[in-house]
Amino acid sequence: MEKIIVHGGLGIFLFFILNWIGKHSYSIGYISMSVFARKEDAPAFNFMLRILTPIVYLIITSAILYGLHLDYLVNDFYLVSVYYLSFRLLFNLITGRGLLLNWKQQFLYWVLIIALSFFTYSKILIQKDNILPDFETLANELWMIIIVFLYQIFNKIDIPSNGTIKRKERYLNKMFNYFSSEYGEIINLKTDKDSYKGLIYAVLILENFNRPKAARIIEYIKFYLTKKPLTLGVMQYYTSIYISDKRSVELGAEKIIKECDKILAKYKEGYEEPYSGDYRLKYDMAGIYNSGWQYQHDTLELWIEIMEKYYPNIKGEYD
Repeated sequence: MEKIIVHGGLGIFLFFILNWIGKHSYSIGYISMSVFARKEDAPAFNFMLRILTPIVYLIITSAILYGLHLDYLVNDFYLVSVYYLSFRLLFNLITGRGLLLNWKQQFLYWVLIIALSFFTYSKILIQKDNILPDFETLANELWMIIIVFLYQIFNKIDIPSNGTIKRKERYLNKMFNYFSSEYGEIINLKTDKDSYKGLIYAVLILENFNRPKAARIIEYIKFYLTKKPLTLGVMQYYTSIYISDKRSVELGAEKIIKECDKILAKYKEGYEEPYSGDYRLKYDMAGIYNSGWQYQHDTLELWIEIMEKYYPNIKGEYD
């Protein structure tokens, strides 16, 4: 039981480590799960990160356990990768991100990670003396040069994004249809401007993606225990009192409409620095619900996509 707890805990910790590494690797090409279809500019980096990081993690953690004289916990250590993959799969399914997964690619990752983990365990980790690398032979250095060379070549390959685009479109269709069915009547009562409706749906889809149902349940529990103001509901509205998903949409929509009206009034009056076209206006509107340039950028991108797909004939709403 102790071994299962340790291996399982290390697997879950690996999940959070990989997410943290990915979050801080955008500048060198890391592609994370998103509601947007983005080109994969560094396929080799993403492949190496997802496949080899668990292996490196096994080597480092097993060395630590050996150093603490907990050799028995290294038995069947490849199972750490199995627990990690199981937790990642469970997390993606619970958070409703199954439609965004490339299942063929995921299966390939699972097979390679488990196979490499078992190979690493059976050939290296099982013996304490094998942990440190052997640099005495020229062959090791030669193979390192070959690996680096192949990495650089593969990293320049242009990977088609058709499959990714289709998965994102299916996800967007499902979410938009679901939210319009659940909250469309509320949104329609709040405003008759389709451009505002598109922005409300964009924020709603993003907030649901960033705070899925499982995370919101934890927030409600935290709210009941601490009695402190929190963002609650599917629309993640900041409040000091309990609100349901439906109420959060009502309040969130009201906030968006109110702030959009203010920005639109400034735009028409030429307040302060004049706006240079509708794009600047929409960019400012996209940042009214939450702070941060990334959130503003994602909201605008999703808003434009929703307008093009579901409200293609809108003209003159900003005149």
